[in-house]
Formats: sequence, structure tokens, C-alpha cells
Amino acid sequence: PDPFPGFGGSVAWAGVARSKRGTLLVAFNAGYWHVSAPTPFVMPAAKVEFYRSIGMPRDVVAPTGGRIMFVRSEDEGRTWSKPQTLADTPADDRQAGLLALPNGTVLASFFTSLGEVDPWGDPALFSHTLIARSFDDGRTWEKRPRLIQQQSGSPFNGEAADGPAVLRKDGSILLTSYGYLPASEHNKHTAAGLYTSGNHGRTWKLLSIVKADHDLEESHTVELPDGRLVMISRPEGDLCWSRDGGRTWTPLVTFGMRIFAPTLYVLRDGTLLCLHGSYAPGNGGLRAIFSTDGGQTWIAPAKDHGFLVDNAYGYGAGALLPDGSFYIIYQNTGSHRTEDAKANSLLSLRLRVRADHSGIDLLPPVPEREPGGARTK
Repeated sequence: PDPFPGFGGSVAWAGVARSKRGTLLVAFNAGYWHVSAPTPFVMPAAKVEFYRSIGMPRDVVAPTGGRIMFVRSEDEGRTWSKPQTLADTPADDRQAGLLALPNGTVLASFFTSLGEVDPWGDPALFSHTLIARSFDDGRTWEKRPRLIQQQSGSPFNGEAADGPAVLRKDGSILLTSYGYLPASEHNKHTAAGLYTSGNHGRTWKLLSIVKADHDLEESHTVELPDGRLVMISRPEGDLCWSRDGGRTWTPLVTFGMRIFAPTLYVLRDGTLLCLHGSYAPGNGGLRAIFSTDGGQTWIAPAKDHGFLVDNAYGYGAGALLPDGSFYIIYQNTGSHRTEDAKANSLLSLRLRVRADHSGIDLLPPVPEREPGGARTK
């Protein structure tokens, strides 16, 4: 991006979609660190000093914190437009997710944070989930994003949505969030919430809340070929299923992997793919696992980690391409160290789950072209 107050080199927390017209769209956070809170800080002084002790730069001037920016590619990712601002609220705008709808609308979801303060303090200082839409193939976006909490009457004190919204077969949209409920209703663990929209993202309502005796974070939900919904959450890899459109859920179960930033995708043959970051000692990075039975069992190289996609920080998001491959955007580091934040970058490649489900193949991010312009695999 061109320089702006608060930009220190970090681009991270990205989402990707392929529009109805075939345009690849990527949205991301641009800021100065892992958390690009606005200045002057509203965080407690102890929190500011802790962040500085782990790498946040000093003498930051960021009146509106980080912002959501976007780029477009109309040639399958060979070239990209110059980064432009999608949304810039007074808070740190982060974790963009993109969904391209059949009618041409593109929906961007993201959350705002002023610094992760006590959720039982002022709710406005925690986080909220917002929606912005584009009606011209991702060239311009709604100037005033929609605040889901206000529309839906959500009980969350503060919440965030990490994964992209997903489209159901009936045309409705699902968006999964996580956050804190009032102390009188639940303990100090985060819970997951599921929202739906039946009018292309204009208005939203809360369908359900899923709770546990531990944190449920960075949750994501998709619809399976048989109509069931499946939800997955960080950090324990909790899974649950719904047969009534997300109103009620089965008890949570785990499958042995501790993960972060999981996102789910249903491939053309019905295979359920999960991109995730790994907590497994010695086996970190961005990884992938997949299931042929809707998430009941998973195919992976080991019990505690998935197939390696890249030894980068992770936080991957993907989009299915016409050739059946899967385009992935992810980030090099977590922007924790000052030197990492100054030089962080977004990376891309393509992934294909093998037809015999024996593993995955990694492909160049851009398909090669044969002489005369024909595409090759």
C-alpha cells in the first residue's frame, strides 16, 4: 500500500474469493503490528507494555489503527491491482473474509478491535463484526459497513468473525463468530455464534450460540452435501453438527488435533477440506486435513497434525477454481516481532486433494500457459 498514518509494513489476516466474473479478490489487514490498535491507546498501560515487550513498536502514530485493504486480479493471479482501502473505521479493522454470491454481489466480513480489553468493561472497547458489500465485481465497496450486533440483537459483549461467510444451497448466507457473553450467562470462556442472512447480506439474525467449558475461538461453519452443517473451533479442534439449519447442535467432540484459524471448504466431490494452523510440536505451519464423511473422521499424515502446505505462520483462506484446484492466500509471519511486522507479506499457491484421497498436491499459484495461450495444469 501507499504510506498512510499507522502503516508500518504489516499486511496480514487475508481472505480470498473468485467472483462471478472470474476475478480473484483478496482483502487483508494493513497496519503496523500483530494488533494494530489505534492511538492514543485505550488499552490499560500494563497491556501496552506487555505488547511492547513482545515486539510492538514504540512511538506509533495510528489515528484509526489498521484498516482493511483489497487487491483484484483479472488474469488468474498473474498481476494484481494496487492496494486500495475497503474499510477504515476508528478501530483496528482485521481478519477479512470474502464471499462471492451468484448474483454478482461480493460480501466482505471483518471485525474491529480497539485493543482486546476486559470484555466485562466497556463492550465498545472489545470487538464487533461488520459487513461491507460490493456490487461492481469488487471495485468499490459500501461506505458504511453494517454492524451485525446491532441488526441481530446479539447478546455478545464483544465478538469477532475470522472465517469467510458461506453460501447455503437455499441461497441464505451463514457467518460464524466467537466472543464473550455477559458474565451472568456464561463463564469467562469465549462461545461461538452463528448468524444468517436471507437477503444477500443486507440484514442478519442470530441462529444459535454454542458453548463449552473452554474457549471456542476462530469458529467456522459450512454446509455439507447432505444438508447438515458442521462447525469447527480453535484451539481444541471442537466439532459439532446441526440437522436443522444451525438452530440446534450435537454435543462437541474432538479428534486429537490442537489447531488455530481453521476454515472449512466443501470440494466438488463432497470432500470436506480444513485449512488450519498447527500447535503440534515440531509440526507447525499452515496445514490441511480432509474428510470424506463430513468431518466424522479425518485423513492426515499423523494424529496431531495435517499435511504441510507451507512452513509459514498460516491463517490461510481459499477459493475453489474452475479446474478443481484450490487457491490459497496466507501470511508469512504473525507480525509479532517488529522486524517481522515491517516486512510481512501475503503468499499464495494452489492445492489439490488427490482423487484417491492419499494426500494433497501443491501447485504453482498461477496456472502455466502453453504456446498460443492455452492453459496447462
